[in-house]
Amino acid sequence: MNSGDGWTGCAAGHRHWGLYGAAGLLVIDGDRVILQHRAPWTHQGDSWGIPGGARNSDEDAVQAALREAREEADLPAAHIDPIGLYVDDHRGWAYTTVVARPLRRLTPVAANAESVSVSWHPRGEVAGLRLHSGFAAAWQHLQDLPDPLYLIVAGSAVGDPAIGTLRRRGVSVAALPSGVHSGGLSRLLPRVIEVEDGDQVAQAVVDHSMRGQVFLATDPAELRLLI
Repeated sequence: MNSGDGWTGCAAGHRHWGLYGAAGLLVIDGDRVILQHRAPWTHQGDSWGIPGGARNSDEDAVQAALREAREEADLPAAHIDPIGLYVDDHRGWAYTTVVARPLRRLTPVAANAESVSVSWHPRGEVAGLRLHSGFAAAWQHLQDLPDPLYLIVAGSAVGDPAIGTLRRRGVSVAALPSGVHSGGLSRLLPRVIEVEDGDQVAQAVVDHSMRGQVFLATDPAELRLLI
């Protein structure tokens, strides 16, 4: 057994699998997504969802989701680019969907007994499937994939310890300006670009604006507001 395996409860009195919460990986590539057809013997078996499971005590949500995707669908973490998180908070227990893009061609397979199959599906057909209830509730928030977020760090913010926290936990979308598109996610996982030469800041903003969304932080206080 893994350290996170086991049943626990939330403030609403519901039972959940995962002593430290749970996480799953939703890979979106244009108009298709990777879905798991769950084995009949699993919780809400014979339904459709995403590879996922209980978080271990030493894992964050991204680490847990990537591990589960490897175990259940043979998806290599090195070929996956996490974009953001959707957190379904049950007051004391949470399921985190890690939304990601493929970096290379992915060929998912049913890698263990928890799946009947794991394969690509057209996004437009997902709602018509018999979905696992948790995924069904989350899916309505997960269909509009945002562009990657580039967090450009300059000035006195370079090297601040908050950067590591933001890399692991993501940036709270509630703290970002209204112009940043979140796609319904709870947190965006930033690509951090540290610019020590002040003269290069403007160029870094221009360059990365062509690849995705940009937020510039020049003071440690700005970083802490994003956590």
